[in-house]
Amino acid sequence: MKLWNSNPKWPWPHDDDISKYIDVPEWWLVGYEEVRGFLRGLTKAQLSTVGKSAGGRDLTVVYYGPKKPERTLCATGGTHGTETEGIASITNIIKLLESGADLRGKKWPAFQRVAKRVGFYLMPLYNPDAAARSPVKSYVGMPIDLKDPSDGVHHLHIGFWKNGRLLNRKRVFGPWTPQSDVAGRLDRIAYLGQRFNDAGRLINRPRSRKKSMAVETMQMLDYLKNNEIDCYMDLHSHSSPPWLGICPPQHTSGDHEQLVKLHELTAKMTKRAGGPQLALSQQDPSRWYNSHFFPANLGIYAVTYEAMAGFKGNYPDDKPWQEIWLANAYNGMHTILGLAQALLKVPSPWK
Repeated sequence: MKLWNSNPKWPWPHDDDISKYIDVPEWWLVGYEEVRGFLRGLTKAQLSTVGKSAGGRDLTVVYYGPKKPERTLCATGGTHGTETEGIASITNIIKLLESGADLRGKKWPAFQRVAKRVGFYLMPLYNPDAAARSPVKSYVGMPIDLKDPSDGVHHLHIGFWKNGRLLNRKRVFGPWTPQSDVAGRLDRIAYLGQRFNDAGRLINRPRSRKKSMAVETMQMLDYLKNNEIDCYMDLHSHSSPPWLGICPPQHTSGDHEQLVKLHELTAKMTKRAGGPQLALSQQDPSRWYNSHFFPANLGIYAVTYEAMAGFKGNYPDDKPWQEIWLANAYNGMHTILGLAQALLKVPSPWK
């Protein structure tokens, strides 16, 4: 199997100096190497592995919670490597459950209370291949106008051919087809976008109810089943306000009415905990996502969370970048807290 050979030099010529998007707060812990080092220093967590990425990188999961939890929740960040908001939320939760305070020193007593009842399986890097190749740690302030030659977001996220043209957005973002992935065409790629693993497979676009071309997702399916995890949460970022989506009824073998109840309860409890007003949505039945694939095969609950990314145009130009980072990290943390609290009010899908 041919794999992507990462190039440390960013090959897209544009006006914006992307090196400034590495300059992030210390508590915005999202880079591949620093996250791996952070995980090695944990002493209270139980570490396990889902397996290996296409590029051979470990798919590490950190567990905090009781030996016999009432419910279990698996939250994954970095499905798309430069969508670092979810990674920041999860590393801050790990620090909180490890030491009693997040990476900024803030205590979350409600989180620690719910962690006495709910088991948290926390995976900062679902797609470590993309995280390892990413030349940036944040989108905050980055232009996103396709007509602007300084645009960096789409070239980072989607990737581009050696002739400089972006990959086909309809294929990358639409339902899976044989042309969606770039496996077998890696020698034509100048930069492999952040939606792909090192084999050129789309990381969260299963081809059908039964099969994903991403080895990470097939291994995660076994991990969720073997650990009888009640709920899977996939963290992303986008141009929408904080958003929570679930699959349509035809994409789950479980109780969709209970999933809807969980969805609505999560929004209420997130707001009550001090988090954002979540926009709720039932996702498109013509497309398969990881948060559809796992309920279809296992009958478990699953949600997709989208933070409002910090790229230019999403926030007022005069809004301090520190405030954007803080809102994104804490909105994700509040939503995970709200989901954990809501899980205690619905039956386990395994019983």
